Amino acid sequence: MEKQVTREELSRCDGQDGRPAYVAFQGKVYDLSGSKLWSGGLHQRRHRAGTDLTAEISAAPHGEGVFQRISPIGTLVTPGQKSLHPLLRLYLDLHPHPVSVHFPIALTLVSAGFLVCHLASGIIGLVDAAYYTLLTAAIMSPIAALVGASSWWFNYQHKLTPTYKGKASLSIVLFILQAVTLTIWATNRTALPEREAAGWLYFALVIIMSALVLGLGKLGGEIVFPSRRKTGNQG
Repeated sequence: MEKQVTREELSRCDGQDGRPAYVAFQGKVYDLSGSKLWSGGLHQRRHRAGTDLTAEISAAPHGEGVFQRISPIGTLVTPGQKSLHPLLRLYLDLHPHPVSVHFPIALTLVSAGFLVCHLASGIIGLVDAAYYTLLTAAIMSPIAALVGASSWWFNYQHKLTPTYKGKASLSIVLFILQAVTLTIWATNRTALPEREAAGWLYFALVIIMSALVLGLGKLGGEIVFPSRRKTGNQG
């Protein structure tokens, strides 16, 4: 379960005398103890650990996107704040979006692989394998979008940062291309990629969707799995 941190507990984690350096931003609590930029609990002689930086971040040169590079350790709880239902909290703590999206949507890449193998080998069965694999990915896309929206709303305070805007934009384009691609192939099942225009168009769209999926994965990784280089320079 995600750790609940009160404002009193937050204030005690001020980074001084060996105490951890915690800060809060938009309801989430972050541990910056390992950052040299927060040594002694003071950053740039302006921001102090043990405080809520939500109102101060607008004055910082790096902006709020910096908090996307590290994972929160808990949620800031204020007196009188209504807590989430335990079942909802359990659901959110399971991180349903990464679980639902990483493999099913990546089947688009598998579909592209089947088509490339077909072009190299001429095996007809690989074309059907590519179609049904892509169909599975398309069926899972709305489910992944729904659980992603729930995680964004509850875990990340439904803040439209550039990363989330990018994910939403790529997702919309992906949904449209999935519908177009599956429609093209459903009405041209005999059009092989190496022989007819419809087949080549189908192949090209699958490759384009694979690139979109990689883009979505990169953006998702920036939120859930921040790099050590970025977290080390966190300020």
